[in-house]
Amino acid sequence: MSALDLPAITDELPVAIRAYATPTWRIIPDESAKPKRRRKGLLPASKWSLTFDSETTTDAAQALRFGTYQLRKEGELRESGIFYDPDGITGAELEVMTAFADREELTLRDRDSFVDEIFFRRAYQLNATIIGFNLPFDISRLSIRHGSARAPIDADTHPMRGGFTFTLSRQKIFPNVRVKHMGAKAALISFAAPMGNPDSRGQRRRGMKSPVRRGHFIDLKTLAAALFAKSFSLKSLSQFLEIPNPKLDFEDFDGPITDDILTYAVRDTQASWECFAELMARFVDLKLDRSIPEKIYSEAGIGKAYLKQIGVTPWRKAQPEFPAQLIGNVMGTYYGGRSEVRIRREIRQVMLCDFLSMYPTVCTLMNLWQFVIADGMTWRDATDEARDLLDSIDLDALRSPRTWSALNMIVRVKPDADIFPVRADYCGEGQPTIGANFLTSPHPMWFTLADCIAAKLATRKAPEIVEAMAFEAGLPQEGFQPINIAGNPAYRVDPYKDDFFKRVIELRQATKRQMKAAPPEECDRLDIEQNALKICANSTSYGIWVEVNVEDRPEPRSVTIFNSTAEQFTLNTDKAEMPGSYFHPLLATLITGAARLMLAIAERLAADAGLDWSFCDTDSMAFAKPDDLEGDDFTARVRSIVDWFEPLNPYEFGGSILKIEDVNDGLDGGGLEPLYCLAISSKRYALFNLTAIGTPTMRKISAHGLGHLREPYDDANAPAGFPIPHPSVLRYGTARWHCDLWHQIVRATLAGHPDRVALDYHPALNQPTVSRYAATSPNLLRWFKGYNEGRSYRERVKPFGFLLALRAAFDFAGGEQIDTAPKRGRPRKRLPIRPVAPFDKEHYRAIQLAFDRETGNPITASALATYAEALATYHLSPELKFLNGDYFDSGITKRRHVLICGIEHIGKEAHDWERQTATGWDAKAKVSYTPPLEGAD
Repeated sequence: MSALDLPAITDELPVAIRAYATPTWRIIPDESAKPKRRRKGLLPASKWSLTFDSETTTDAAQALRFGTYQLRKEGELRESGIFYDPDGITGAELEVMTAFADREELTLRDRDSFVDEIFFRRAYQLNATIIGFNLPFDISRLSIRHGSARAPIDADTHPMRGGFTFTLSRQKIFPNVRVKHMGAKAALISFAAPMGNPDSRGQRRRGMKSPVRRGHFIDLKTLAAALFAKSFSLKSLSQFLEIPNPKLDFEDFDGPITDDILTYAVRDTQASWECFAELMARFVDLKLDRSIPEKIYSEAGIGKAYLKQIGVTPWRKAQPEFPAQLIGNVMGTYYGGRSEVRIRREIRQVMLCDFLSMYPTVCTLMNLWQFVIADGMTWRDATDEARDLLDSIDLDALRSPRTWSALNMIVRVKPDADIFPVRADYCGEGQPTIGANFLTSPHPMWFTLADCIAAKLATRKAPEIVEAMAFEAGLPQEGFQPINIAGNPAYRVDPYKDDFFKRVIELRQATKRQMKAAPPEECDRLDIEQNALKICANSTSYGIWVEVNVEDRPEPRSVTIFNSTAEQFTLNTDKAEMPGSYFHPLLATLITGAARLMLAIAERLAADAGLDWSFCDTDSMAFAKPDDLEGDDFTARVRSIVDWFEPLNPYEFGGSILKIEDVNDGLDGGGLEPLYCLAISSKRYALFNLTAIGTPTMRKISAHGLGHLREPYDDANAPAGFPIPHPSVLRYGTARWHCDLWHQIVRATLAGHPDRVALDYHPALNQPTVSRYAATSPNLLRWFKGYNEGRSYRERVKPFGFLLALRAAFDFAGGEQIDTAPKRGRPRKRLPIRPVAPFDKEHYRAIQLAFDRETGNPITASALATYAEALATYHLSPELKFLNGDYFDSGITKRRHVLICGIEHIGKEAHDWERQTATGWDAKAKVSYTPPLEGAD
């Protein structure tokens, strides 16, 4: 691209760049002081277990009515029973429960007896494993009071800060239970320290401390999600594991306690136990005996367990002296995956292709396993080397695996209308997003070498390199042991000889090939094995390397900010970023940079072939057919793009690493069928076939922007005249009503009025929108302080109970407003309403209790947005990181040309998104390191 071809600057914007924050203070020990006594390690779990489940009211309090439990030793049932809250049942219901317990030979206890005699005197004192499905909820139902979990006042961070502490027993000798929400599928749970000194006088005199009983809690919801990378209810998990006694169906939770609901509840606990036994068997089969299941919180935890089993010492422990400033430079190059819409709000015929295990594949091509097992890494100036490589690089060179092994560099460039990932607040709402845009900067910036190559492919000119840094892995650590992936001896990996990432993908592909030829009864076992391999590959090839956990401090503390654009500086912040145990930002940025380069190559090949593309998303691209191109020619050109990537296959099996997805085939299995795409914005699209009469048949749809909403109607009440979606579409969180909405959007576009989508096809769409979330932190629960005031503890909204988030109608939800008629003084600002409501199974009852979470003032239903109103612009969702991406724009989006006018240094971008999805964006959750706008110089 010559100077005459440079696009005009369209925006002067500050950009946001990741930084590395470290505490500036340390506690210096007094070496002359007498050394403190240290407690022994945590007591291991015994052979005892307690499984329990609770049944609650369906109103806002979700208060305990009764529950069921099983106490076992080595799997043998020692006591099975029912417990109940005397304030939650009637005299008649107690008679029903007594008769049922006698008949079924169950022990009947009131809540206090269950808590004291079973939960504490048995489970706690015997170090039993405590089992349940969604344990935070069940534990909170047993509580008689709660508070915020304590943390040492001088602690910079604490794992339980921001969590709850629950008092379960009226006996002060028993400890509280602490619960800290970690995410939708996981929580930290432990016993607090009991009152008094647990050590005898003799122990204290001899400098001994008793081990701490922190307990052993296994939430089946968490462990199942980690093992299978899938969310489950107890019902779906019991069916998936094919246990002998799966969860029963039951609906009448509002009715009186009867034999039917007691049978249902007793089965729940039995199903929970059987699921636990099966999950433990699956975990044991993995042969990860250096890890314990109660500490596995996600599929990434499985990946960490494999590394631990091998004996890998995390990089930060192996090389603690690595310069913090260099980490800041590396973090400045991190941008994550690329997700864009190219052809907006226009229906185009496409072929969807995706890369085979993108992150493990680029790990293998770049030989990054050597960094994982190394005792550290070295770095050197590679400016001339990087310039020479960038000047000579072309598509032919990129077909050589040798080229990819040379991309372990970060480079400092002076952007001059070069296309780079640009993180900026394009819409002016305080939320930065990332777009591949033209970038010009008055000062140099750090990127990966892969991003520079992608820029050259897009603009045909090489960015100006000012400085480059190459990294090389040190010698392998000592003491590794071979492992069997998924516990299968045929899947053996020797860390000194094998590339772990390569081996796992090869094993997975071999297993999938076996599945195709296996009889049905064998397919289920092979499917479990290939899924375990998939989880192992994905969890060890990206997420754990950039894991950062954000904690809120009770008060601001000083931190040092190491960044890639300026000198280090200090500031006070109430956010603490704690790197994960396997934090290795160089791996994270090299992996994602290489993945973005793969997409850039696909984009360039499409352009060279006379094709376009509708959207791309991390590891996939939907190539679009020009209107004047015949279908067979289109297919041939896409296949030629796919074939281009075949030399980059690093695996033992053949074929290209770019695959034509199965969704391109017809539902009848007859081979390729024309596939059409309607893309709105990033991650918001629908893929469909057209019938002979031109009506759409959905094949794959995005639920992005819909998943937080409760279903306005179920399958039994689906709108008339809408096709029933194929089962293959209803996966990965996609619901029937999502398909109906997209069907209506596509039909409007086909009919020639894409701006006008009728949302009157179901009466439920005229009801207020409802999102459900849980009171997972003290801050969230404070919204209900006014509601709880004057109510007994039993009647209050409690931690981990469900809450409902509503949406203000357009006329009521405007931005900050001014009160035009104050009685005196300066006009007061009126903030937009933030409606919430206590939970009720019947949403119409909950809506009657809606109030503003900021003021506590009641809100009428007329001030709430309906589903139809909330979804009115769903089909117009803007892609503002590009030009021609506003609400009513359609066609090809165009890249902006951003001139940097300032830098904002930021921390983790996805902090607290689970809550914000339901309750709206919260600027206070943003991890920003001020001063946000430093001068360009």
